[in-house]
Amino acid sequence: MDGQQSEGYVALALDDRRYLDIAANLALSVRRFENRPISVIVNEKAGFNAAYEGLFDKIIMMPDNHTIAGAMNKARLFDFTPYDRTLYVDADCLLFSPRIEFFWRKYRGHPFAVEGHKQSTGPVFSCSLGVKDASTLCKLFDLSFITVFNAGVMYFERTAASKAVFDKVLEIYRGPQRDVVSYTYKHAGEYADEPFFGVALAALGIAPFEPPALQRLQVTTPNLIEATLDIDTGDVRVLKQLPNGKTDLWSGVLCHFCGLAPMDTYFALADKLRAEAHLPAMNRNQFKPVVLTATHA
Repeated sequence: MDGQQSEGYVALALDDRRYLDIAANLALSVRRFENRPISVIVNEKAGFNAAYEGLFDKIIMMPDNHTIAGAMNKARLFDFTPYDRTLYVDADCLLFSPRIEFFWRKYRGHPFAVEGHKQSTGPVFSCSLGVKDASTLCKLFDLSFITVFNAGVMYFERTAASKAVFDKVLEIYRGPQRDVVSYTYKHAGEYADEPFFGVALAALGIAPFEPPALQRLQVTTPNLIEATLDIDTGDVRVLKQLPNGKTDLWSGVLCHFCGLAPMDTYFALADKLRAEAHLPAMNRNQFKPVVLTATHA
């Protein structure tokens, strides 16, 4: 493959056809601004909708692993990506701008790259389903910090160093400290994936990129007060409520609509993208949001 085709986006759409519908919206947004390919990983339970055939460069079948459920399947991405340089993006994200090119260039040469912060004390990976303590995790694994980030967007390259990250995630997940490191997530048998990745990255000495709030790759919607999200102008600005009562303004190029919230905004954007591609509008009645209120920025 040439240099351009060796780079691409990957999304997961497992267990439920609705994930494929929202992954299709992500693909539409990528194709609006990008020439890089995008592939989707599905399993037999999710299947594939032939109407989306032209949206994805590859449809990759991931066999079920009875020991891994839901979001933890991100730990298997290294073995299933078709690209030498992969930007994994959660299906409930949309791309807003060709400025994504900046991040492809910025991350190139880094085995594994995420946005976030380092933390050694206090609550981490906090949401309405659970919370972990940074000092406890640091002590348990003899770490100086935990890599705290949102795993909705992760960049990695096909190198031994990045494979070591995925191997470490699975090692910790399969080890005796699983319930100390993480907590049960949205579905039965599923664990939150971010704590495993956060500990693994820190254990391997991989710190997150810490960009200014107005120059981010990923902007997330939990704790949103108000937002400007315009896919025609590429304007992504989100005003967030912080735990200390203050507010913070974020801006970036990918918006992660966690739980599809705010749903009215997400569906309006999705239907615009689908109309441009002559696809039917979303059936909003099929989607009931599970909004996980973050207790950290």
